[in-house]
Amino acid sequence: MNKSVVYTDHSALKYLFNKKDAKARLLRWVLLLQEFDFKVIDTKGAENYAADHLSRLEIPYENNFNVFDPKEITETFPLETLSVLTSKDQSTPWFADFANYHAGKFIKKGMSTQEKNKFFKDVKHYFWDDPFLFKTCADQIIRRCVDGKEALEILEACHSGPTGGHYGANFTAKKVFDAGFFWPTIYKDAFEFVKSCDACQRQGKISQRDEMPQNAIQVCEIFDVWGIDFMGPFPSSRGNKYILVAVDYLSKWVEAKALPTNDARVVVKFLKSLFS
Repeated sequence: MNKSVVYTDHSALKYLFNKKDAKARLLRWVLLLQEFDFKVIDTKGAENYAADHLSRLEIPYENNFNVFDPKEITETFPLETLSVLTSKDQSTPWFADFANYHAGKFIKKGMSTQEKNKFFKDVKHYFWDDPFLFKTCADQIIRRCVDGKEALEILEACHSGPTGGHYGANFTAKKVFDAGFFWPTIYKDAFEFVKSCDACQRQGKISQRDEMPQNAIQVCEIFDVWGIDFMGPFPSSRGNKYILVAVDYLSKWVEAKALPTNDARVVVKFLKSLFS
């Protein structure tokens, strides 16, 4: 709550406070800075040894530091659409926008603020390694992005290929992931592929007659069933040559004790100390 003085060449700070019609991109910075009471005094960039990208924005005013030029900051460049995939053909891969961004920093025009936010949230999970685009998935495994005919061929190989096995949709999709490939509609495509597989449809479903009968299992509580045995003889250590080991079958709890002999008397003494 104290008033502060900031010596910096961040002309963008003054620009934010004096801008009348701020876009959503800048509005969150304006709201954040309004919580503080500070005064900005401009210094030369050469004198500011901790300058960041804010100080590199285009200065929106000229000569008179109190009169702002009403024109907006230039956010576009003449050659920003060079080499961008603009085809609306169905053959254009779904990851074309991500590939354009990572390969040449090209952003699709006409996107709303929400679409841009979603785009930049998603694009950070992808990276370009010419000539392929890869994605770092939620399980932190890097997979190659595929589309169209190549995706169908991979799906066919994982389902009905020599190592396929004609499994269900979920397991087929898992095999595609294990093979190192990714596309957004993989589960939907796997379901449609399995549904249209002739061999799978002829096989039919498993009926109750095919189920294995269920047998009752013995109910065992913890510390109900124990196993006990001697280990040894070993070379004498402080007069002890044997180790008596008791293990609970359910919890796998282990109790062990070094003993000089392996007769019944020491076993009874050990059990009394264990269960009393």
